[in-house]
Amino acid sequence: MKACIKAGILVIFWSVAINLAAIEVKYAFRKGSEYTYQYTQQSMGKADAFTVKASKKATPQPTNFSVKVIDYQDGAFILDIGNKDATFRRYIKENGEIKGAPGETGQSIPFFLIFPSGDWKVSEKHQFTRDFAIGNKTVAATWNIMLKSVDNDKGTAEILFAVSMKLPDDQLRKKLFSLKGRAVFNLFEGVLHQAEWNTAYEFAFANKEIAVTRDLWKFERQSSHSLIMTGVQE
Repeated sequence: MKACIKAGILVIFWSVAINLAAIEVKYAFRKGSEYTYQYTQQSMGKADAFTVKASKKATPQPTNFSVKVIDYQDGAFILDIGNKDATFRRYIKENGEIKGAPGETGQSIPFFLIFPSGDWKVSEKHQFTRDFAIGNKTVAATWNIMLKSVDNDKGTAEILFAVSMKLPDDQLRKKLFSLKGRAVFNLFEGVLHQAEWNTAYEFAFANKEIAVTRDLWKFERQSSHSLIMTGVQE
């Protein structure tokens, strides 16, 4: 009898532990609030052509922008995103999907991670397909996200994400792209607090002479990106 009671208690505690390890991650912007962010970027470019090699570093000035919450209608937040230079409107679902983007594309910043619906367990991975902007072009990409950890005291979730895609290439042209990063999401406020990610792009061109293929030139670009919330006004 005592053994059955102990077993029952263990099952109860085990079930509670499972529930505590599963959370729901979703956006919960407050109507009338304005969230401010700062975006920074650093990049390094290399070019090899025959015997000539060149490299260049670039650190543009940080970009400050705000996310103004206009309303919540038909299952989506109405957001005005931008600064004094430009503003664009987005209709964002609670899980991060873009429901509407009238007017223009505004591909650069910010991006919204798409979260799974319902409970999400630590170390659980999810995958979705979404277009990714490279320059002025969009390419179909596969996004992979994983809930790495949850800090119950701070009310934050650490999320890892990566992008994979197939770029058009052939025997003479090779293109590679990769993106990996992490984000910290505030579960109490329902907003992204910070994110860092790295991107790498490579484009190589070769010349084929009968049975010999010679590398002509190669271009590489590596960039680091940072996004952090700087404040909120009610």
